Amino acid sequence: MIFTPLTEYNFGAMVGDFDCASINDESAEQIRRALYQHQLLVFPNQQHLSPSQEVIFHREVDPDVRSIWRDQINNPWERFKVEQGNTAGTYQIPNEPGVLVLGKGNIDHFGLKVTLGGNRRAYGNEGGSQVLGGGALQWHIDGTFYEHDPCLFTQMRCIEAPQGKGQWLNYDDGTGARLWCDAGSTAFASGRIAFNMLNTRAQDRALDTRVHYMSHPFQMSHDLGNSSNGLRVLDPHAEKLYAASREPPGQPINDPAAKVYPIVWTCPVTREKALMPQPRCMDHLEHVSEKKHLGKTESRLQVEELMRPGIEPKAVYVHSWRNGDLVIWNNRSMWHSATGKLSKEDRRIQHLTAFNSSKPPC
Repeated sequence: MIFTPLTEYNFGAMVGDFDCASINDESAEQIRRALYQHQLLVFPNQQHLSPSQEVIFHREVDPDVRSIWRDQINNPWERFKVEQGNTAGTYQIPNEPGVLVLGKGNIDHFGLKVTLGGNRRAYGNEGGSQVLGGGALQWHIDGTFYEHDPCLFTQMRCIEAPQGKGQWLNYDDGTGARLWCDAGSTAFASGRIAFNMLNTRAQDRALDTRVHYMSHPFQMSHDLGNSSNGLRVLDPHAEKLYAASREPPGQPINDPAAKVYPIVWTCPVTREKALMPQPRCMDHLEHVSEKKHLGKTESRLQVEELMRPGIEPKAVYVHSWRNGDLVIWNNRSMWHSATGKLSKEDRRIQHLTAFNSSKPPC
């Protein structure tokens, strides 16, 4: 197994001379160490894997996983989407529920005869993205942020990459920043880099900050828009109160399944710190030593300010998918976002494998 760092981005590595179907205890330990070090690994030429081999690979790398994250029976958010008609058009493989199939197009695939992609706003459009809320980007961490702790690692494998043209995604936040994305690509940014870009005062402030996540967060934010830079949920009612200086402070959530995490997560192996909020699921921030709970909009604006340097285009790795690529990343130090630009003719088939963790981030 050969790890070649993606030196241009200060994170990530290409992995050569390895068949993911041949994983054993020794190679799994190598991959775990590399994920803690490099944060993201790209394994090309994995076209031959079966869905069960994908799950075996993931479970070998993370043997302490709990339930399937995107399970459409037990995950409250996925159940909600199914109840709304599964407008995202994602489906678990019947004989291997640890693999979720997503993308765009009609498929006859491992027992699934379905249409991927549903009626998301940007599918079939010449611009825009695939993200919830309709923004150009939506930076996030995988997990329900309710009932279960977020995934340690997330894995995607490309079955069929789109052939369409790419696009520039404009951040539209007054900076003029824009990001080139090939069709259907996935963008990645490092929470470690974002934390290290903060000055000492901001780092100390972040280390004293906790994030209170909503009860049933995705249902609560389902109809809200998203900023073009992908860092902030747009909530007109809350923003109107904030603008009038009448926004109430946040309150602890009276729900035992609701989550409260530090905004900075520490790697258990390298001890490196990463700025890791999940903007769409957040209710509010708490500055612990001051015993101060911020309002929703003030919290969202603070998170956007903290995260914004970490998504400068030069700090973002955009993975342009090729058939057979398997990408696995450290979901506790990386953010990612869909990017879109799938024309009416484009097809895109991806396998997603991720499990809720048995331990909370700290």
